[in-house]
Amino acid sequence: MNKIEITVLSARVLDALSGRGLKAKTVHEFERYGTRRIVKHCLGKGQILYSKETVQNFVWQERAKQESGTLPHYQWGITRRAAVYLDQMAEYGKIQDEPIRPWEAEHNPLFQAISCNPSNSMKVIDIICRTRDAVMQLELSDKTKTNYIYCGFGAILNFFISHGEESYSPETLTLFVKTVQENFVNGAIQKASFQTMRKAAHWIEEYLSTGQVSQQKLRKYNFACALPEFENLLSQYQLYMDNENYLKEGSRQFYLSSVRTFFRTIATLGIYRYAEITLPDVTRCLAKISETFPLGIFNLTGSMRSFARFMAEKHPELPDISPALVFSAAKRRRVYVGYTHEDAQKIFSAINRSSAMGMRDYAMIMLAYTTGLRGCDIVNLKFDSIDWDACELRLVQEKTNIPVSLPLDTKTGNAIADYILHARPKCKSEYIFLRVLRPYTKIGSIWTVIAKYAHIALGKDRKMNGPHAFRRGMGRQLLEANIPAPLICDILGHSSSVSLRQYTASSLEKLKVCAGTISAIPIAQEALL
Repeated sequence: MNKIEITVLSARVLDALSGRGLKAKTVHEFERYGTRRIVKHCLGKGQILYSKETVQNFVWQERAKQESGTLPHYQWGITRRAAVYLDQMAEYGKIQDEPIRPWEAEHNPLFQAISCNPSNSMKVIDIICRTRDAVMQLELSDKTKTNYIYCGFGAILNFFISHGEESYSPETLTLFVKTVQENFVNGAIQKASFQTMRKAAHWIEEYLSTGQVSQQKLRKYNFACALPEFENLLSQYQLYMDNENYLKEGSRQFYLSSVRTFFRTIATLGIYRYAEITLPDVTRCLAKISETFPLGIFNLTGSMRSFARFMAEKHPELPDISPALVFSAAKRRRVYVGYTHEDAQKIFSAINRSSAMGMRDYAMIMLAYTTGLRGCDIVNLKFDSIDWDACELRLVQEKTNIPVSLPLDTKTGNAIADYILHARPKCKSEYIFLRVLRPYTKIGSIWTVIAKYAHIALGKDRKMNGPHAFRRGMGRQLLEANIPAPLICDILGHSSSVSLRQYTASSLEKLKVCAGTISAIPIAQEALL
């Protein structure tokens, strides 16, 4: 390589770019954020002649600024490209046509194949790389995988390195999650970055625990925490529910959220320790919560009674607040009228069945209309739940754990088969109804699917939409057809005939039957005066 002045080399690179027919603005930005800054750095170091080492040192310096957030990514990209072009011009006398290799592929160890280290190695780089390889097997797009490697696992690796730790430590990983959470709350990082880092940390914990990773969604992060003492009690309560297999996951999270709301509210009343809580304080706290959440106070008191039982069992030395929770808050009830047959037909007509999403949505909505299944049971429907020979659905209900068998009519079965054969993504998932885009996991909720078409077909003024509107409609129609209550319970999968009251309330015909008169009661006219 001949020695050449850096300013002359820079001018040759700019001339080569202009000769490619690039816009003048593009060449100007390249000169402004690329060659000019490199030349300034080299001259500042007393390097008049081109030095690859000096340029590379500047590139690393700028990379550190970009990773710390003080240099925009696009400026860093121009700087690095300028350094590559300067080296090519010095080496070959021209700019190469081959695309520049991504920086991460050259310098980030997570983008490179690791050596065959022992599978039981507890070095943080080995654990992260093994977790990375497991994530690479998931049905994610290449862009998503790259984002998790760089923004997620790369951030964790840099955090360990910055703390001088080569071996994995769960305490350091917990500190990492806590740090990025604080950065997100303070506005230092974006929500997407926080979610990526938190997911990567969860995958590491999951891999170390099970030897594999999954695409299961994380719990919604609750940033509005209570005081440390209260949070400690909540952690014990959560562990208690988990160990006792107490309720289902969604219900446990609701109980925790409700009790945390109670603790946050009681702190606003000037009570910061559980030992200071009195029964009047509990009443005042619940009254204050009801001002903000009048519709949720019924469920909150139920959660608090569960927590009070836990405290009485595990911490008998602390105040027993259960006497202040013996009342039953009035539960708000609404009478929802389900979809009629005409409503259902309008919804079906709003579906574009020529697209993959439309074929999936039509099959799910047909299933809700003809069987009255709950939304959770539809999204959890598996291939082994359908007996195609007997034209029958067999499943265990998510809500009640009660097995149910329902007939599968021809039209609904054809809609499901059409989706499976022509629109369902090719993957190994055991669930029938999947997301249209990667990752091909089961859809989260059918409510938004039905509500979307209901708004189109029925307008946005309707108060109740979703799969339960089909369920209400079926229950009402069965009642009006004089189907015996036990059979309706079997069809809808209810554990008690008491559950039929909501369907009776939505049926005007049955309400007329329930309504009586006083004509048969003997009464004197004077008694009415």
